Amino acid sequence: MGTILMGIGIETVVIANQGFDSISTLILGLMNHSTIPFGRWSQIISLLFLLISFLYNHRMLGIGSIINTLLVGEIINITASMINSITFFHNNLIITLLGFILIALGTAVYLTGGLGSGPLEGIMFCICDLFDVSLQKGRITMDFIIVVSGFFLGGVVGIGTLFAIFLLGPMIQLFLSFIKIISIDNVDSKVKVK
Repeated sequence: MGTILMGIGIETVVIANQGFDSISTLILGLMNHSTIPFGRWSQIISLLFLLISFLYNHRMLGIGSIINTLLVGEIINITASMINSITFFHNNLIITLLGFILIALGTAVYLTGGLGSGPLEGIMFCICDLFDVSLQKGRITMDFIIVVSGFFLGGVVGIGTLFAIFLLGPMIQLFLSFIKIISIDNVDSKVKVK
């Protein structure tokens, strides 16, 4: 479910066209130099990040890592024409915000499943471990590096990109905390019923 939300969120941000998440900025830059479609680039980059994460610490990966790597790109491919057909979504800053909320929520749901880090999250955890920084700082650092790379390849940077760099990490952390609270409340209520 988290992976599906992430894919829909990414495609929503791309269609809203107000600046993109870091990976989309990189992919759109790469698309200036190739004929490979967006969803396929997503899978290629995910596999590369997964390999780096595996080489750094294979214990952070699991079956969910593979599912995330393959499914996000497929969800983008499957939903692209449907989301693109909603003209209200085009060039809309509010829809950009909605897309980022879906990405953050999807990432938190996915990570809560405990089946292994996704490719991007694996790189984020590697950065956090290497530089001994918090999840929020690690995500900001990673997103900044990826956006700069995408920009130099010709990717577009907009207000949504700044939002992705500085607020996506904190939003993921917020959703992780919220899911943890809900999980504890559900356990408490089940115990009380018994």
